[in-house]
Amino acid sequence: MQTPDFTEMSNLEYLDLGNCINLEEVHHSLGCPTKLKRLNLIYCRRLKRFPCVNVESLEYLDLKFCSRLEKFPEICGRTRPNLKIKMCDSEIRELPSYIVQCLTLRHLDNLVALPSSIGMLKGLVILDVSNCYKLESLPEELGDLVNLEKVDASGTLISRPPSSIVRLNKLTFMSFAKQRYNVSLEEGMYFAFPQVNEGLRSLEDLDLSYCNLKVGGLPEDIGSLSSLKELNFTGNNFEHLPGSVAQLGALRSLDLKECKRLEELPDFMGMTNLMTLNLSIINIGHLPQSINQL
Repeated sequence: MQTPDFTEMSNLEYLDLGNCINLEEVHHSLGCPTKLKRLNLIYCRRLKRFPCVNVESLEYLDLKFCSRLEKFPEICGRTRPNLKIKMCDSEIRELPSYIVQCLTLRHLDNLVALPSSIGMLKGLVILDVSNCYKLESLPEELGDLVNLEKVDASGTLISRPPSSIVRLNKLTFMSFAKQRYNVSLEEGMYFAFPQVNEGLRSLEDLDLSYCNLKVGGLPEDIGSLSSLKELNFTGNNFEHLPGSVAQLGALRSLDLKECKRLEELPDFMGMTNLMTLNLSIINIGHLPQSINQL
């Protein structure tokens, strides 16, 4: 199944081909409608080929669940700064350098890399690469995204976040969590979080569950995350936490569930706002006196 010829549709602004489950190819004339703003191809599960979209007006492109699409569509001409792209569950392996704003890149099972030019996307607020099971790294240029507020890289193979990530002082949420049974780091590969260096000043929620964290995997200056409220270390392998954890005065929730090798708990004296402490399935023999201050 193929779409019709778009040559005479010069005023076309919105094209919805969603749920065309037998669509295998979009006609090469799609570049003719120079006013096209929205293009919806969600659930075109047989779509394999896609022509060049020669438009500067495109604002929204939805490629979710195009599970046979292997190559990202080529967008010729200058893209709009507010271009929004949604993708998940496709065979796409790499993203082009011209993407301006990405909202959802979840479940791209074959995505192995993000372009270094991602650092040019100064308006990007949310980067979601969760469940991109083959993604092993993020580019150092990530630190140039000064407006970024959320990074969700859960369910990936990333074990070394770029050191530049600590420059993201508007970031409020960050996750590199692994999935207990589905995605985990290879044997002998351990997660390491970079030195904070007084950065990440707005970070409120950090999830590093099942990251195979060991002693040395957390920076000694993690206590400088002065805005941190939620901290999830579920299922990690460290024997103790950096001493500066005790300085997390804004922390409300600390999850140490299933940290079976944990031998001692931090001093809780400085955690004056802590309301939730999860210590289930751990082997600690005694609790610190400071826990009575909670």
